[in-house]
Amino acid sequence: MQTIKGFFATIWKYWKKFGQFIGDMIGRVFLMLFYVTVTLPFGIGMRLFGDPLDIQNKSRPSTWRERTSPEATVDASYNQF
Repeated sequence: MQTIKGFFATIWKYWKKFGQFIGDMIGRVFLMLFYVTVTLPFGIGMRLFGDPLDIQNKSRPSTWRERTSPEATVDASYNQF
């Protein structure tokens, strides 16, 4: 009985090592595919066509945006967000 238990314990030990190896490889492949199909095209598109800081707008002398202040009433202070 002890030899069968030892045999299966050895098989289980190697199976866990094999499963860890396969899991690591699948994780790396999945993350690489996610990066190549989602993150990389988004970054290239933003680099080529995007201007999130509005730096390219030459119609204003400054790149600072005008801040609009809310009305200063007691009722407005209750609804700040």
